[in-house]
Amino acid sequence: MSNNKILFTQEEQNTHKNNKNKDVSTQIAHDILTQKRSVPSRSNYVDVAKLLKRENKVNQATKLLQEGANIHSMSLSIHAELMKIYIRKKNLKAIAMHLPRTVKNIPRRKESTLYYKLYKYLVCKRHYVEADEILQLVIKKDPTNEMLRFEFTQLALAEKNWPKAIQRIEELVQFLGEEVPASVLVDLSIAYQIVGDHSKAELLFAECLTKYKEEIPNLFDNGYRKVVLFDNGESRIEFYKYIEPTKTVFATFDAIDKTWERTPFAFNLLKRKQVDLISLRRRTTKNYHQDLSREEYYDTVAKLATGYDKKFSYGTSLGGYGALYFGSTIDCNILALSPRNSAHPNHGSKMRAYTEFTHGLEHPYNPGISPTIMYDPKDPIDSKYMKKVIQKAYPNAKFIYFPYAGHRISIYLSQVGILKDIVSKFMAEEEIPNYERVLRSKSTEYHRILAIHCARTKKKNWALQLTEQSIQLSPTYDRPRLLKVELLRDLNRIDEAFEAAYAGLELFPRYTRMHLLLISLLEQQDRLPEAIEAVDHALQSSKSAKLKEKREELLAKAETLATI
Repeated sequence: MSNNKILFTQEEQNTHKNNKNKDVSTQIAHDILTQKRSVPSRSNYVDVAKLLKRENKVNQATKLLQEGANIHSMSLSIHAELMKIYIRKKNLKAIAMHLPRTVKNIPRRKESTLYYKLYKYLVCKRHYVEADEILQLVIKKDPTNEMLRFEFTQLALAEKNWPKAIQRIEELVQFLGEEVPASVLVDLSIAYQIVGDHSKAELLFAECLTKYKEEIPNLFDNGYRKVVLFDNGESRIEFYKYIEPTKTVFATFDAIDKTWERTPFAFNLLKRKQVDLISLRRRTTKNYHQDLSREEYYDTVAKLATGYDKKFSYGTSLGGYGALYFGSTIDCNILALSPRNSAHPNHGSKMRAYTEFTHGLEHPYNPGISPTIMYDPKDPIDSKYMKKVIQKAYPNAKFIYFPYAGHRISIYLSQVGILKDIVSKFMAEEEIPNYERVLRSKSTEYHRILAIHCARTKKKNWALQLTEQSIQLSPTYDRPRLLKVELLRDLNRIDEAFEAAYAGLELFPRYTRMHLLLISLLEQQDRLPEAIEAVDHALQSSKSAKLKEKREELLAKAETLATI
């Protein structure tokens, strides 16, 4: 057997070794490049050092690992490799220096790091009880750490446990002594306000404004400091504390198209009024606050609201519904524009029929309040909802009518230039006048809604003229463009309909309804290949489920025609 064994020469063995090392070094280089780090990782230092040791370049490996130990001082793997070299060299001084760090300090600190990372993870997942216990362990190991103590107060704030937050912030204030940051005292004053201790809250806030005059503006984004009062993952109640003392608060409720990623409803308008805000928000536009009860809303904001001399509730559409349904739980004046919840099984939208409606089908009967309710009596859905539900629930409500304003009444009021005046008079508790009807000529929404009513009564040419006026008043408004295409189609002016559809899509390339209308036109003209091409083009800019369904329908139709 030994005679048949292939024996490598020394040169061949060296070549094999070099090739192996080359493969390893290439892999290390590849790993470093793909990581795209400005600082090498711990494993990079260890891997290259091992490669140098195999080449008997121990001194170079030592210097490299020492560099790595300076950068990654908590790395067990780097210190372990260094220890191996020092033991091999019998460098007792170096061993004496690194042994305590390796055996004692690193395990202790690694444990704290593990706890802190676990704490952060638990907070992210809203497991506040467990997070609290873990953080207390970390603080116990490092009781003088200011950052950890500050984190301790923030956890109570995140938990929405305001009495606990007050206790912990007070303890933090005592711990810090004269070095208390302005943010800590501001948060303490807001916490006292939330639990209803308004005299203490006002004194603390006044102290902050005096003591931290230069720092305060940096703590208030756009004039407000936001605190989340309630958060179940889908609905939030946010408190916006104005930068100056105020005795007026607005409970606002977002409209159908707003989520909590944007500023609250009427934020810019009310900011100029220098008031505090309590805003009901939602994570997605498919949320109709069916996850929030009137009792939860009241329990969250009632004590906070008692500290104000003037309280108002304001919203439009879904927000108008919220202003009545939720806002009526606190003692406030209510302004509701076109109030309606689209998820209502009897008075909502068929498009939202999939949403479970957990609120009462009727608003609780409340003759003790006189909300101001504005809506379009010509809107069939809103008009029915007012008569069947709202008028019965609020018999002393004041109704103000704006014919042909449409459901999006806040847009109409803004276009005719009276929305700000209405809000100002509402705040001053003055009577809202009957505005001149001639103002309607300024509104693109008025012309569009009137055109829709004309179309329903077979006056298509009048409707088209009104639609053209609507477009002239607001060339970048998408809805009149869609209505124009529909009217031209109904008038059998197909070439013009196509021209208007393509023009609309140039302005609004992501407008799904316009894409669907164009596809429908092509299909009606038996231009099936172009319709399929149009839906494929639409899907490049929109991920609409309706477009995907339409594509499947067109492909099935094309396949059927091919077999005939």
